[in-house]
Order: sequence, then C-alpha cells, then structure tokens
Amino acid sequence: VLYGDSCKAELQSFDKLDGIKWKLMWDNWMTHKLDMRSIESREPNITEGISESAFCIYTGSSRVLGVVGGSASADSFNFNTNEAEQIKATSSKSDSPSSFGPKTKWDKLYFMDFYTEKMDGSFSLYEIDVSLFKNKLMSKATGKTFADHQADGKRPRLSLRSIVKEFNIEPIAKNVKIWEDLYPKKEKSLYKI
Repeated sequence: VLYGDSCKAELQSFDKLDGIKWKLMWDNWMTHKLDMRSIESREPNITEGISESAFCIYTGSSRVLGVVGGSASADSFNFNTNEAEQIKATSSKSDSPSSFGPKTKWDKLYFMDFYTEKMDGSFSLYEIDVSLFKNKLMSKATGKTFADHQADGKRPRLSLRSIVKEFNIEPIAKNVKIWEDLYPKKEKSLYKI
C-alpha cells in the first residue's frame, strides 16, 4: 500500500557487488559524454538508470520499475524504513534544474551531486525536505509558487543544488564510491573535466 492505494510494484534489487558493474556503466557513459564534447555536440545528462541504481546500491533500497493500481511516482522504495523515495541528480558544474511531475508523491527526496573535478563516479548525497521549496516563487510575472505549478498540472523545475546552498544543507554522505574495495583502484581518473 502506497499513499492509501493498494498497488503492485515491479522492483529491481541490487547488492554491493553491483558496484563493479555500475562503475563500468559510469565509465562507458563518461566516454560517450567526452566523445560528444570532442565534436562540440550537446553532452548527455546523467540518466536515471545511473543515478537511481547508484542510490540503491549505496542505500539498499529497491528501484521502482513500474507501479500498477496506484498513483506512486517514486524512484525507489526502502523496505527497512517503508518509505518511497524520489531521486534527483546532477553531473554538471552548472546545475541543471530538476523537474517534478504535477502528481509526484514521495516520502523522502534525495539529491545526488556527481560533479567533482575527477568525475570518477563518486557523489555526495543530500536529503531535502520539500517544505523548503514548495512555496518557492517560480514565476515573478504570475506570482505562482512550486506548489501552485503542480496544482495547475505543470511540471515545475528548480535547481536542487541551489536549494542545498540556500539552506546550507549538509550532505548525509560525501565522496561515496560504491565500487570502492571491489574495483581496482587507479591513481588518476581518466575523465578529468
């Protein structure tokens, strides 16, 4: 049961050994990103498959692949805490805004910041309370807030990195390397940005 609805969810589980597979996926994504840069093309944003699987490997949560019979829009579910989780992430130096669906529901919101000088796949993890931004002004012209946009059926977008800075939110984990101790260590990253 999620948010009062009885539903069935298809979940994907991970274990710590999946950190090795994840690191190979990250390295392939970085190669593609740098290939696009070399031809002066738009670089790909980090995909939810990369960020959500990293979050689940680190926290032990299960990734939500689909929900039938309910209105849950969470990205992962933690059986230890019985909470639905929304995951947002960035891998760029200039934070791109995250978008939120008009009917998005979750118990906890997490922000993963993958941007580092080495771009080696390590990340900082933040828990963000939605009350910090639900009344944030989204449009000066209309005077509408984040909550107003959702109520109007729109997908509000905002920078979670700016929310972290504005409210001095400390990371709950810093420099997380989910492959550490399972993957051969290298002195230097191949992907210096």
